[in-house]
Amino acid sequence: MAGAPVGNRNARRQNRLLTDSLRRELTQNPEDVLAITRKLIESAKAGEAWAQALVHERSDGKMPQALIHEGDEEGGPVRFQKVERALVRPNPADTDG
Repeated sequence: MAGAPVGNRNARRQNRLLTDSLRRELTQNPEDVLAITRKLIESAKAGEAWAQALVHERSDGKMPQALIHEGDEEGGPVRFQKVERALVRPNPADTDG
């Protein structure tokens, strides 16, 4: 079963207390945002891998991840094929009945 159990409301926008608090504080104190950004850049320049990765993700977007299938002998990415089905109701004028 994919996703959260039925009735799980933890990911709802109304339940993002930490995110909402951070956004409110940083909006009210833009100098803090600038200080955090400068510290992040300093850390990245100092060779901190986590900071470099974060700077790249935020500036260029996350790199797409290759999906590897356990049974794939070559170790290459798994290929997916999109299959679409359309359910069409028959037109009563087209039937012989």
